[in-house]
Amino acid sequence: MELKPIGVIHSPYKTKEEAPFQGRWAEDLKESVIEIFEEYRDAMQGLENVKHIIVLYWCDRADRNRLKTITPWGPEEKGVFSTRSPSRPNPIAFSIGEIRKIEGNKIYVLGLDAIDKSPLLDIKVYVYDIDAIKRPRKKVVFNSALWDECVSFHGHSCPGLAIGYKAVEAVVSKLKISFSEDEEIVCITENNACGVDAIQYILGCTFGKGNLIFKDRGKQAFTFFVRDTGEGVRIVLKDLPRREDREKWTKELLKMNVEDMFEFQAPRDEIPKRARIYPSLKCEICGEKASERNMRIKEGKIVCMDCFEKD
Repeated sequence: MELKPIGVIHSPYKTKEEAPFQGRWAEDLKESVIEIFEEYRDAMQGLENVKHIIVLYWCDRADRNRLKTITPWGPEEKGVFSTRSPSRPNPIAFSIGEIRKIEGNKIYVLGLDAIDKSPLLDIKVYVYDIDAIKRPRKKVVFNSALWDECVSFHGHSCPGLAIGYKAVEAVVSKLKISFSEDEEIVCITENNACGVDAIQYILGCTFGKGNLIFKDRGKQAFTFFVRDTGEGVRIVLKDLPRREDREKWTKELLKMNVEDMFEFQAPRDEIPKRARIYPSLKCEICGEKASERNMRIKEGKIVCMDCFEKD
Protein backbone atom coordinates (compact mmCIF):
# COMPACT_ATOMS: atom_id res chain seq x y z
CA MET A 1 0.00 0.00 0.00
CA GLU A 2 1.31 3.43 -0.92
CA LEU A 3 -0.09 6.82 0.08
CA LYS A 4 0.97 9.71 -2.10
CA PRO A 5 0.40 13.32 -0.95
CA ILE A 6 -1.84 15.35 -3.25
CA GLY A 7 -0.85 18.67 -1.76
CA VAL A 8 0.39 20.48 1.33
CA ILE A 9 -1.31 22.49 4.07
CA HIS A 10 0.09 25.94 4.85
CA SER A 11 -0.99 26.65 8.42
CA PRO A 12 -0.51 29.49 10.92
CA TYR A 13 0.34 26.80 13.50
CA LYS A 14 4.05 26.06 13.30
CA THR A 15 4.19 23.55 16.19
CA LYS A 16 1.75 21.15 17.82
CA GLU A 17 1.75 23.38 20.91
CA GLU A 18 0.36 26.25 18.84
CA ALA A 19 -2.38 24.18 17.21
CA PRO A 20 -5.84 24.04 18.85
CA PHE A 21 -7.12 20.71 20.17
CA GLN A 22 -9.96 20.89 17.66
CA GLY A 23 -9.81 23.38 14.82
CA ARG A 24 -13.46 24.43 14.80
CA TRP A 25 -13.45 24.81 18.60
CA ALA A 26 -10.71 27.43 18.55
CA GLU A 27 -11.91 30.73 20.01
CA ASP A 28 -9.90 32.57 17.35
CA LEU A 29 -10.42 30.72 14.07
CA LYS A 30 -7.44 31.15 11.78
CA GLU A 31 -7.12 30.65 8.07
CA SER A 32 -5.08 27.87 6.49
CA VAL A 33 -4.21 27.50 2.82
CA ILE A 34 -4.46 24.11 1.13
CA GLU A 35 -2.17 23.93 -1.88
CA ILE A 36 -3.11 21.22 -4.38
CA PHE A 37 -0.27 19.90 -6.52
CA GLU A 38 -0.69 20.77 -10.20
CA GLU A 39 -1.07 17.15 -11.30
CA TYR A 40 -4.25 16.89 -9.17
CA ARG A 41 -5.73 20.28 -10.02
CA ASP A 42 -8.50 18.83 -12.20
CA ALA A 43 -9.87 17.09 -9.09
CA MET A 44 -10.78 20.53 -7.71
CA GLN A 45 -13.57 21.01 -10.25
CA GLY A 46 -16.85 21.70 -8.44
CA LEU A 47 -15.29 22.83 -5.16
CA GLU A 48 -16.42 26.37 -5.95
CA ASN A 49 -19.96 25.18 -5.13
CA VAL A 50 -18.98 23.58 -1.81
CA LYS A 51 -18.95 25.34 1.58
CA HIS A 52 -17.46 22.72 3.94
CA ILE A 53 -14.90 20.00 3.23
CA ILE A 54 -13.37 17.07 5.09
CA VAL A 55 -9.61 17.42 4.93
CA LEU A 56 -7.52 14.26 5.41
CA TYR A 57 -3.83 14.80 6.10
CA TRP A 58 -0.76 13.02 7.43
CA CYS A 59 0.59 13.96 10.86
CA ASP A 60 4.22 13.60 9.80
CA ARG A 61 5.55 14.76 13.18
CA ALA A 62 3.44 12.42 15.29
CA ASP A 63 4.73 9.55 17.43
CA ARG A 64 3.81 6.38 15.50
CA ASN A 65 4.90 4.09 18.34
CA ARG A 66 2.39 5.39 20.85
CA LEU A 67 -0.58 3.15 21.64
CA LYS A 68 -1.88 4.95 24.74
CA THR A 69 -2.17 8.61 25.61
CA ILE A 70 -3.69 11.15 27.98
CA THR A 71 -6.05 13.63 26.33
CA PRO A 72 -6.75 17.27 27.28
CA TRP A 73 -10.27 16.25 28.35
CA GLY A 74 -9.37 14.02 31.30
CA PRO A 75 -6.58 12.58 33.43
CA GLU A 76 -7.09 8.91 32.60
CA GLU A 77 -4.91 7.09 30.09
CA LYS A 78 -6.69 5.79 26.98
CA GLY A 79 -5.84 3.74 23.93
CA VAL A 80 -5.26 6.02 20.96
CA PHE A 81 -8.09 4.41 18.99
CA SER A 82 -10.55 5.85 21.55
CA THR A 83 -9.09 9.35 21.17
CA ARG A 84 -8.40 11.92 18.47
CA SER A 85 -4.71 12.12 19.31
CA PRO A 86 -2.42 12.65 16.29
CA SER A 87 0.03 10.13 17.75
CA ARG A 88 -0.96 6.63 16.57
CA PRO A 89 0.41 3.81 14.38
CA ASN A 90 -0.94 5.40 11.18
CA PRO A 91 -1.21 9.13 11.95
CA ILE A 92 -4.00 10.07 9.57
CA ALA A 93 -5.94 13.11 10.76
CA PHE A 94 -9.00 14.90 9.50
CA SER A 95 -10.57 18.30 10.01
CA ILE A 96 -13.77 19.83 8.76
CA GLY A 97 -12.99 23.19 7.21
CA GLU A 98 -15.04 26.03 5.79
CA ILE A 99 -13.98 27.21 2.35
CA ARG A 100 -13.50 30.98 2.28
CA LYS A 101 -12.20 31.31 -1.26
CA ILE A 102 -10.38 29.43 -4.02
CA GLU A 103 -7.58 30.95 -6.06
CA GLY A 104 -6.02 28.72 -8.68
CA ASN A 105 -4.73 25.60 -6.95
CA LYS A 106 -5.10 27.10 -3.46
CA ILE A 107 -8.07 26.65 -1.15
CA TYR A 108 -8.41 29.10 1.76
CA VAL A 109 -10.04 27.35 4.70
CA LEU A 110 -11.15 28.13 8.27
CA GLY A 111 -11.25 25.53 11.04
CA LEU A 112 -8.23 23.31 10.37
CA ASP A 113 -5.89 22.27 13.18
CA ALA A 114 -3.09 20.91 10.98
CA ILE A 115 0.51 21.94 11.64
CA ASP A 116 2.24 23.92 8.91
CA LYS A 117 3.56 21.88 5.97
CA SER A 118 1.39 18.84 6.78
CA PRO A 119 1.07 16.51 3.75
CA LEU A 120 -2.44 16.51 2.27
CA LEU A 121 -3.91 13.05 1.58
CA ASP A 122 -7.45 13.74 0.37
CA ILE A 123 -10.40 16.13 0.32
CA LYS A 124 -14.04 15.07 0.51
CA VAL A 125 -17.17 17.19 0.51
CA TYR A 126 -18.88 17.48 3.90
CA VAL A 127 -22.60 16.66 3.63
CA TYR A 128 -24.52 17.54 6.77
CA ASP A 129 -27.37 15.07 6.27
CA ILE A 130 -24.87 12.22 5.82
CA ASP A 131 -21.93 13.15 8.05
CA ALA A 132 -23.52 14.94 11.01
CA ILE A 133 -24.66 12.83 13.95
CA LYS A 134 -27.27 14.86 15.77
CA ARG A 135 -26.34 14.89 19.44
CA PRO A 136 -26.14 17.35 22.32
CA ARG A 137 -23.07 19.52 22.56
CA LYS A 138 -20.97 18.86 25.66
CA LYS A 139 -19.28 22.21 25.27
CA VAL A 140 -20.31 25.48 23.67
CA VAL A 141 -17.54 27.47 22.00
CA PHE A 142 -18.49 30.91 20.73
CA ASN A 143 -16.65 31.48 17.47
CA SER A 144 -17.40 32.26 13.84
CA ALA A 145 -18.24 28.61 13.11
CA LEU A 146 -21.01 28.55 15.74
CA TRP A 147 -22.33 31.88 14.48
CA ASP A 148 -22.44 30.52 10.92
CA GLU A 149 -24.41 27.50 12.17
CA CYS A 150 -26.92 29.83 13.86
CA VAL A 151 -27.26 31.81 10.64
CA SER A 152 -27.91 28.60 8.69
CA PHE A 153 -30.52 27.52 11.24
CA HIS A 154 -32.26 30.91 11.24
CA GLY A 155 -31.95 31.55 7.52
CA HIS A 156 -30.05 34.84 7.47
CA SER A 157 -27.68 37.05 9.46
CA CYS A 158 -29.29 39.97 11.30
CA PRO A 159 -28.96 42.13 14.45
CA GLY A 160 -31.81 40.28 16.16
CA LEU A 161 -30.09 36.93 15.78
CA ALA A 162 -26.87 38.48 17.10
CA ILE A 163 -28.70 39.69 20.23
CA GLY A 164 -29.92 36.16 20.97
CA TYR A 165 -26.48 34.72 20.23
CA LYS A 166 -24.84 37.14 22.68
CA ALA A 167 -27.54 36.47 25.29
CA VAL A 168 -26.62 32.79 25.13
CA GLU A 169 -22.94 33.68 25.42
CA ALA A 170 -23.81 35.71 28.52
CA VAL A 171 -25.86 33.00 30.25
CA VAL A 172 -23.32 30.27 29.46
CA SER A 173 -20.71 32.42 31.19
CA LYS A 174 -22.95 33.33 34.15
CA LEU A 175 -24.54 29.95 34.88
CA LYS A 176 -21.89 27.61 33.41
CA ILE A 177 -24.44 25.76 31.31
CA SER A 178 -24.34 23.87 28.03
CA PHE A 179 -26.76 22.17 25.64
CA SER A 180 -30.03 21.04 27.24
CA GLU A 181 -30.84 17.51 26.12
CA ASP A 182 -34.15 17.50 27.96
CA GLU A 183 -35.43 20.25 30.28
CA GLU A 184 -32.24 20.85 32.27
CA ILE A 185 -32.23 24.47 31.10
CA VAL A 186 -35.41 26.53 30.79
CA CYS A 187 -35.72 29.83 28.95
CA ILE A 188 -38.56 32.32 29.28
CA THR A 189 -38.37 34.69 26.32
CA GLU A 190 -40.25 37.98 26.37
CA ASN A 191 -40.27 38.27 22.57
CA ASN A 192 -40.65 35.99 19.57
CA ALA A 193 -38.05 37.75 17.43
CA CYS A 194 -34.99 36.44 15.58
CA GLY A 195 -32.78 36.03 18.65
CA VAL A 196 -34.90 33.17 19.97
CA ASP A 197 -33.59 30.97 17.16
CA ALA A 198 -30.04 31.29 18.52
CA ILE A 199 -31.29 30.19 21.94
CA GLN A 200 -33.03 27.18 20.44
CA TYR A 201 -30.05 26.15 18.33
CA ILE A 202 -27.24 26.60 20.85
CA LEU A 203 -28.94 25.68 24.13
CA GLY A 204 -31.63 23.26 22.98
CA CYS A 205 -34.45 25.24 24.58
CA THR A 206 -37.44 24.51 22.35
CA PHE A 207 -41.21 24.74 22.41
CA GLY A 208 -41.46 21.04 21.59
CA LYS A 209 -39.57 19.99 24.72
CA GLY A 210 -41.40 22.51 26.87
CA ASN A 211 -38.28 24.32 28.06
CA LEU A 212 -38.85 27.43 25.94
CA ILE A 213 -41.73 29.57 27.17
CA PHE A 214 -43.00 32.66 25.37
CA LYS A 215 -44.32 35.60 27.42
CA ASP A 216 -45.34 38.30 24.96
CA ARG A 217 -43.88 41.50 26.45
CA GLY A 218 -42.14 42.79 23.33
CA LYS A 219 -38.88 43.16 25.25
CA GLN A 220 -35.39 41.95 24.39
CA ALA A 221 -35.28 40.07 27.68
CA PHE A 222 -34.61 36.42 28.43
CA THR A 223 -34.80 34.54 31.73
CA PHE A 224 -32.82 31.33 32.12
CA PHE A 225 -33.14 28.70 34.84
CA VAL A 226 -31.08 25.64 35.77
CA ARG A 227 -33.56 23.09 37.10
CA ASP A 228 -31.11 21.06 39.18
CA THR A 229 -29.71 24.01 41.13
CA GLY A 230 -32.54 26.50 40.95
CA GLU A 231 -30.16 29.16 39.68
CA GLY A 232 -31.55 31.74 37.32
CA VAL A 233 -30.88 35.08 35.70
CA ARG A 234 -32.87 37.59 33.67
CA ILE A 235 -30.84 39.11 30.84
CA VAL A 236 -32.08 42.41 29.41
CA LEU A 237 -30.65 44.23 26.41
CA LYS A 238 -29.40 47.70 27.30
CA ASP A 239 -30.49 50.84 25.45
CA LEU A 240 -27.77 50.72 22.82
CA PRO A 241 -27.33 53.27 20.03
CA ARG A 242 -28.55 51.60 16.86
CA ARG A 243 -26.92 51.70 13.45
CA GLU A 244 -28.74 52.17 10.15
CA ASP A 245 -26.50 49.65 8.38
CA ARG A 246 -27.84 46.28 9.58
CA GLU A 247 -24.76 44.34 8.50
CA LYS A 248 -22.38 46.66 10.36
CA TRP A 249 -24.68 46.70 13.38
CA THR A 250 -24.71 42.90 13.45
CA LYS A 251 -20.90 42.77 13.37
CA GLU A 252 -20.66 45.36 16.15
CA LEU A 253 -23.05 43.40 18.35
CA LEU A 254 -21.07 40.19 17.88
CA LYS A 255 -17.87 41.94 19.00
CA MET A 256 -19.40 43.58 22.07
CA ASN A 257 -18.62 42.52 25.63
CA VAL A 258 -21.75 40.98 27.16
CA GLU A 259 -21.34 43.13 30.28
CA ASP A 260 -21.61 46.25 28.12
CA MET A 261 -24.53 44.82 26.19
CA PHE A 262 -26.89 43.44 28.84
CA GLU A 263 -28.23 44.08 32.31
CA PHE A 264 -28.28 41.05 34.61
CA GLN A 265 -31.18 40.81 37.05
CA ALA A 266 -32.78 38.33 39.41
CA PRO A 267 -35.59 36.36 37.74
CA ARG A 268 -39.08 37.83 38.00
CA ASP A 269 -40.71 34.47 37.43
CA GLU A 270 -40.68 31.17 39.28
CA ILE A 271 -39.10 28.15 37.62
CA PRO A 272 -41.83 26.78 35.33
CA LYS A 273 -43.21 23.34 36.03
CA ARG A 274 -41.96 20.53 33.87
CA ALA A 275 -43.76 20.00 30.59
CA ARG A 276 -46.77 17.72 30.87
CA ILE A 277 -48.18 15.51 28.15
CA TYR A 278 -51.97 15.72 28.02
CA PRO A 279 -54.20 13.06 26.46
CA SER A 280 -55.96 13.88 23.21
CA LEU A 281 -59.74 14.01 23.05
CA LYS A 282 -62.00 13.88 20.01
CA CYS A 283 -64.14 16.93 19.33
CA GLU A 284 -67.81 15.92 19.25
CA ILE A 285 -68.53 18.45 16.49
CA CYS A 286 -65.70 18.39 13.92
CA GLY A 287 -64.24 15.02 14.90
CA GLU A 288 -60.66 16.31 15.13
CA LYS A 289 -58.52 15.45 18.14
CA ALA A 290 -56.95 18.08 20.39
CA SER A 291 -55.12 18.21 23.70
CA GLU A 292 -57.37 17.76 26.73
CA ARG A 293 -56.26 21.13 28.15
CA ASN A 294 -57.57 22.88 25.04
CA MET A 295 -61.02 21.29 25.03
CA ARG A 296 -64.17 23.12 26.12
CA ILE A 297 -67.80 22.25 26.90
CA LYS A 298 -70.40 23.65 24.48
CA GLU A 299 -74.06 22.74 24.68
CA GLY A 300 -73.14 19.65 26.66
CA LYS A 301 -70.52 18.49 24.16
CA ILE A 302 -66.74 18.25 24.49
CA VAL A 303 -65.43 20.42 21.69
CA CYS A 304 -62.17 21.88 20.40
CA MET A 305 -61.35 25.60 20.58
CA ASP A 306 -62.27 26.17 16.92
CA CYS A 307 -65.75 24.73 17.35
CA PHE A 308 -66.18 26.42 20.75
CA GLU A 309 -65.52 29.86 19.25
CA LYS A 310 -67.89 29.40 16.31
CA ASP A 311 -71.27 31.10 16.56
